[in-house]
Amino acid sequence: MNLADFNKAKISPWRRSLLHAGSLLGLSVYYLNYGGNFEEGNTEGVGVLTFLMRVIAVTCIVTTLLPIRLRSWSSMMMQGLFLYGAFSYVLAAGWHAHLNDSFFLNTIIQLPVLLALVGTRFEIDYARWLKFIFGVLGIQVLIDILIWKTGQSLWLSTAFVGGLGNPSSFGLLCALGATFYIFHPSVGRERWMLVILLTFGAFQTKSMFAVLAIALVLMVWISTSWRHTFLAFILGIFLTLGYFLVLGGQSDDGEMGFIEHKLMAVGALLSLVEYNVDSSASVSQRIEMHERTFGELAVDPVGLIVGHLQGLPYWPMDSQLLTYLGSFGTPFLILFLSLHVYWTVCAWRKRHVDNRFALLSFFIFGLIFLTNRILDYFPVAIIYFIIVSAILKSRPCKSSKIA
Repeated sequence: MNLADFNKAKISPWRRSLLHAGSLLGLSVYYLNYGGNFEEGNTEGVGVLTFLMRVIAVTCIVTTLLPIRLRSWSSMMMQGLFLYGAFSYVLAAGWHAHLNDSFFLNTIIQLPVLLALVGTRFEIDYARWLKFIFGVLGIQVLIDILIWKTGQSLWLSTAFVGGLGNPSSFGLLCALGATFYIFHPSVGRERWMLVILLTFGAFQTKSMFAVLAIALVLMVWISTSWRHTFLAFILGIFLTLGYFLVLGGQSDDGEMGFIEHKLMAVGALLSLVEYNVDSSASVSQRIEMHERTFGELAVDPVGLIVGHLQGLPYWPMDSQLLTYLGSFGTPFLILFLSLHVYWTVCAWRKRHVDNRFALLSFFIFGLIFLTNRILDYFPVAIIYFIIVSAILKSRPCKSSKIA
């Protein structure tokens, strides 16, 4: 028996409504930031409310999928891995009487969703669920345009953040949404409207990674057919018009655009152009964090095994890999990467099921793990787990067995 055969019961309308309600709430948690004292990623006055909304959102999703059973060895291993991380995190915090970062809690809060998705006896229409999720993101892009027009943007860069509160996570999900509507075979007539809207939203997060992810997806899509080259040209025209008509191509004082500035810094890092790398904080800081992490490992080799560099419960770097390496050690990081690679291989073997959507999504996640601790941001891990579950529930790889 395999996971694909296990799901037989159809999900009822009330359960689907609760599932969508939990998803909508999870995607809208950080609209509360507009009612708090927000300053470049830090908010005061709404912390308890956002925590409660995150818990309620996860509870709604998990309740929808009850009862559950332990089924997939890979998902159980991922859950065990993060539970070990949580235990190590709490133990280090108690030992050193110091809690330096609480973002890892977001991942732990979202962890039951993976257990519920893989273990539920209900048949989930993943395409329908993802269409709802990415449709909500499209609406949030429209809301962000209105917010920008009224001068109420949370970030000084006027970056779009939707209800996620963070440009990087919103940009990633917009890029994944565009990937879904470009590649997945089960999308409707609204396909290109959502592609344009989500691509525009990804660009306006001012996230360099979101822009590069969109470029990667379009390059893959163009390579599959000559007709796609023409459609990509039309798409580029609409995006360019939208960019200049709605928001303008440059800042009012004629300075270089935000994304262009970052791309030039990356180009200089790769010795492709002449530009001051240090002028881009996001690029120079990522260079510095690698130097800092490996410098600490050289001073404290034991940290290579157990983590908790400098005695910190959590090592918060702008890289999922460096964060897990510095927080929980090399064995944790290797196992995490092994599971991600395993699911990517499964997505490759099942690429005919969703026309490579999951494969591209895992590849994009793999890239962003290098530059951002993206799973620490709510609700990114939920989307990641949905894609994992969709792969495990489809016709399995030959090596995929019920544990």
